Amino acid sequence: MKTLLLHLIVASAAAFGSPKYYSDTYVRGDKPGTLLKVPNFDVLFDELEKCSPLVKQALYDEKPQGIKAIDDSADFYKWKNTERHPNRLISQVDKIDNFQNNGVPLIRVRSSLRGPSKKRGECFSELISTPELRHKWDATNSIVDTVHCAENLQDIKQLQVDKYGEPSMFGVGYVKTKQSVVSPREQLTLCGVQNFDSGASIIWGVELEEDQNHLFPEDQPKRMPRSTSHIFSTTLIPTGEDTFDAEYVLQLDVNGCPGWLLGPIVTETVKKMFRFAETYFESGFEEGGALAKRLAEFPDDEEVDDDTPPNEEPNVLDRVLELLMPP
Repeated sequence: MKTLLLHLIVASAAAFGSPKYYSDTYVRGDKPGTLLKVPNFDVLFDELEKCSPLVKQALYDEKPQGIKAIDDSADFYKWKNTERHPNRLISQVDKIDNFQNNGVPLIRVRSSLRGPSKKRGECFSELISTPELRHKWDATNSIVDTVHCAENLQDIKQLQVDKYGEPSMFGVGYVKTKQSVVSPREQLTLCGVQNFDSGASIIWGVELEEDQNHLFPEDQPKRMPRSTSHIFSTTLIPTGEDTFDAEYVLQLDVNGCPGWLLGPIVTETVKKMFRFAETYFESGFEEGGALAKRLAEFPDDEEVDDDTPPNEEPNVLDRVLELLMPP
């Protein structure tokens, strides 16, 4: 059996994504001759759990309790609370200015939602990443697209320990924004979705390093100024049969936009996403609702193809799902 994992030494310096989050390991992509860089899962998730209490619950708790179990006084970093409304859709907003001396704030937003549990992580990621849903709440987005996916998710599984859950998505996405307060920007981001036995899901992403610029889409040859998602996660924790808490963490650097201006813009964009998410996930209970229709496209979990070869994951998705950060 041929080996699909390739270990390569990276020589060039990174100008965008932080090299600390990456390993020297690659997996084959879904396009011939394409190799996708693999993160250092230990380093990445160590940082994510320091930033997000719900990430920590997803990783370590058999029965995570969600937002109600969070003790903000136990935060690893010192956050500044900017909003706290326990009974509203957006229950809390926090920030750390100039996080890790990147010149821009780290934003954390919490919300509680109602929606079907089936494929919850994958469906939430589509809010961020599929054009038909992204454009419902993000007026600045021009292009959102998946440019590469892992050829076999089992390759990813072999490179992580069990506590990081089951990888259900892994790929490279491209985002291009419209003219707004700044000129158009673009991003190239490595992202994934991890699902857990508890029903929790973690959607994560980090900007790719400059040595991966050959992965930019061929139909976008003109390079734009680069935005950078230094670190990103959205964690979903079930709180009932049809309810869940969400915690969104993002440090976005829009080249040319000062941090004092960027923080409020990012926060308001994330709020718009959650407002749309509230309606979208509720539609999962409505006959003919948008999410109900989407869920009907997925096969039932028990429907497994008997011809699926051993040691391979059944393909439970019937279309490519994109994974990107919002600007």
